[in-house]
Amino acid sequence: MKKQWILWIGLLIGMISPLHAQEENPMEPTPKLGTLTFEDGSTYSGEIELGQMSGIGTQYFPDGTWRTGHFQDNKYLADFIAKPPWHMVGLDFMLDREYKMETFSMDLKVLTDVPDSLNLYIAPFGIGELNGTQFYGGIQTNCGGYYSVIKGQNSGRFIPLGRAMIFSRWGTRSSLALKKVDGGVCESSGYEDDFVSVRNTLQWNKGTYTITLVKTKETVMLDSVLHTYVEMQVYDHKKKQTFSGGSLAFPGTTLTLNQRNYIFFELYGKRVNVNKLPHLKFVCENYRVNGNSVEIPFVASIYEKNYPSYADATYHEGKFKIELGKPNGKPLTEGDGMNYRMLYEK
Repeated sequence: MKKQWILWIGLLIGMISPLHAQEENPMEPTPKLGTLTFEDGSTYSGEIELGQMSGIGTQYFPDGTWRTGHFQDNKYLADFIAKPPWHMVGLDFMLDREYKMETFSMDLKVLTDVPDSLNLYIAPFGIGELNGTQFYGGIQTNCGGYYSVIKGQNSGRFIPLGRAMIFSRWGTRSSLALKKVDGGVCESSGYEDDFVSVRNTLQWNKGTYTITLVKTKETVMLDSVLHTYVEMQVYDHKKKQTFSGGSLAFPGTTLTLNQRNYIFFELYGKRVNVNKLPHLKFVCENYRVNGNSVEIPFVASIYEKNYPSYADATYHEGKFKIELGKPNGKPLTEGDGMNYRMLYEK
C-alpha cells in the first residue's frame, strides 16, 4: 500500500530527477528551497541561490516579526504582491475506496472572522469526480452569476450575491446540466475549460457549516445520456437552517464517487500584499458518504511554487486544520510546478 501512495504522489507532482549532475552556472543560478540562519538571530525560509536569500521567501526576526517578498543577494527588494487566483494551500486526500454515492458531506468550521474585503474561496469539495465528471464546491466571500443560460451562453446582467455557496462541474456548457434555486444564479463559461455552475446567497461567517452533496431523484437527458441531478446543501448550525445552492446533472443513474479528493483555499479576483493578510483558521472534518464515516489513508498538502508558503495544514484522525495569512517555514519537497508535504499515509 505504501509503495502505491509513493508512486501516486510522484506522478501527481511530476517530479523529474536529472540523470547526470551538472555544475551550476553562477550567472543563472536555479533557486532551491531552503533555510538560512544569520548572526543577528534572524532566519530565512524560501528560495536560495548560491547560498544567499534570493527569490521569494520570508525573513524572520528575533522579535517575532517577519517580512515576505522578493530577495536578491541577501537583500530585501520588495513586498510580494500575489496575483489571483492563488491556491494558498491544497489538500490532496484519498478515500479508502470508491463509493456508490447517495450523499457526500463534511463539516466546515470557520474559527475566525473573514473580512468582506478578502476574496476567499473555501472549497472543502475542491476537486472530486462522480462517474468521471469533475466537480468542486464550497463558499465564497464575494460571488455572483447570471439569471439564466441560453444556448450555452450567460444571459442578462451579472448579479452580485456577496457571501454565497457555489457548486460547479466541468465538461459541459448546457443549461440542461444545471437547476438554480429561487433567488440563485448560474454561470456557463469556458475560461477554465467548459463548465456550468450554480450559486446562491449564504450569509456565512465564523461558525460551523455542514456541506452536503445530495443525489436527487430528478433526471435529464443530456448529450444522449441520462443524467441525475445532485443538489448542494449547506446546514448552518447556528441558525439551525439548511440552504440550497442549486443542482447539477451528472451522467448515469448510479453515481460512483472517486477515491481521490481535494480541498483548496484560494484567493481570487484581487491582488493582495501578503504582508497585510489577516490570520485565519479553519477546520475541515467529518467527511461522510451516505451518512457513514470514511477512512482517509493518504493526505498531502500542496503549495504553488511561484508563491510564498503562506498557509499551514495538518491532518489527524479525520480532521484537517488549516491556517492562512502567516508565513510557513516548514520544509517542503520541491516538485515540478508545485511543492508539497506528506501529512499522512497508512
